[in-house]
Amino acid sequence: MDKSCRRCSVQRHHRCARSLDTQSGSTYRRTSAPPVGIERWTIPLKTWRKSVMKIANATRLSLNIPFYCKRVERAMHRAQTHDERVYLYRIETDEGIVGYGDSLSVSDVHTLIGQNPFQIMNNDAIGFGPQLAVLDAVGKAADVPVHALLGTKLRDRCPISWWDIDMSPADWVAEARESLKRGYTSFKMKARPWRDILQQVEAVGKVVPADYKFDIDFNGFLLNQAKAEIILQQLDNHPNVGIYESPFYLYGDLIGARILRERVCKPVVEHFREEYLHAHACDGFVIGGGVTEVRRQAALAAAFNKPFWLQMVGTGITTAFAVHFGSVLSHAQLPYITCHELWKHDLLKKRLDVIDGHIQVSDAPGLGIEVDEKAVEKYTVDPDTPTPKRLYRRKKRILRISWSGAAKQKRIWEFTDEAIYQKTFYAGSIPGFEGGVTLEVIEDDDSATFKKAHATLAKREAAIPALR
Repeated sequence: MDKSCRRCSVQRHHRCARSLDTQSGSTYRRTSAPPVGIERWTIPLKTWRKSVMKIANATRLSLNIPFYCKRVERAMHRAQTHDERVYLYRIETDEGIVGYGDSLSVSDVHTLIGQNPFQIMNNDAIGFGPQLAVLDAVGKAADVPVHALLGTKLRDRCPISWWDIDMSPADWVAEARESLKRGYTSFKMKARPWRDILQQVEAVGKVVPADYKFDIDFNGFLLNQAKAEIILQQLDNHPNVGIYESPFYLYGDLIGARILRERVCKPVVEHFREEYLHAHACDGFVIGGGVTEVRRQAALAAAFNKPFWLQMVGTGITTAFAVHFGSVLSHAQLPYITCHELWKHDLLKKRLDVIDGHIQVSDAPGLGIEVDEKAVEKYTVDPDTPTPKRLYRRKKRILRISWSGAAKQKRIWEFTDEAIYQKTFYAGSIPGFEGGVTLEVIEDDDSATFKKAHATLAKREAAIPALR
């Protein structure tokens, strides 16, 4: 076998010769000993990179971005979910190319310095935010959009969904109206046993078009196949209901999951697990994570002809990435979830326009976005600065869950924190999804009555170790 030429180190041959392209005047190297009838042409060394591109700087900024309105703030502060904290990742190469990523989780950036971004862009271990920043920089360096680094573009617009935590029917109605103003045609709703999901769906259905769809996410709170069947068959009758997500956690009863699929009309989706494919336990998937893992899960879903949506929570930066990635995945057909509309600012100079429930795939280099550095500066805080949600959760409150009982009497359950009643519902200790059930938040008014009631509840909860 021929040895690599030490003069050009590009083609494997014994010696190099120069030739002139008579049309362009460009000089090329030609191998002088190729097989008969074949000439090998290579770009001259001076046009190649003098050295491998390296990451020279990497930073992680902590941002507290307020929620976009009071009703969202109120619900998100009360709920067991994410808060105002976003981490922005910024890398700069030794060639001055800057890449951006974001995430809700902390990843180490020091290990990135000195690395070749082309070598680590598929390494999920560096963390989601840094991986986005690396892909953005690599795309800019190669003068190609991120989707070209990930695969072959199959669609030029990708679907995206509005998202909200559980709220009162009136608040969900207001959110649905806002989503319509911003171009959305689907809404992922968090269904909870302390809310009447039938009442909520009925209310929102009155203010949206016929083709507007609800993805109702139960997060397993229906507990089992029998309970799920009762609720989902009622929801089947509503024309806006499109998808049921995690009615109960399917891995606990794969046979029950398959029975449920057969007995409800609308598709059932679940977070990806390979055993669901072989058990035919669901109709589609929720897929998220790093590039390599998403590719693996997406390939398996495609092999079984299962559609999915990408779920990657973050600002407009993450949303832009999700659109790039979804454009190359054949079965990324369901509306994606990024939750970026929750915050007051998406960190972009130009918002990603949602038209008819879709976002256009950018063909500009990298992620094809421009980060708003003024917004970044405005919302950057010291990493130890608590979020507004954390400050809110330090205060005391009573959460009252109630529904109508016999003779117009209320059945009332009270707790000191959502984490407590979540565990109680998951344990099946309280009936869930009762007709007319409501949640009331009673804030500390510094009265003796409140202090006594709160202390009594806290003592009762402390006596049940499993609740803490």
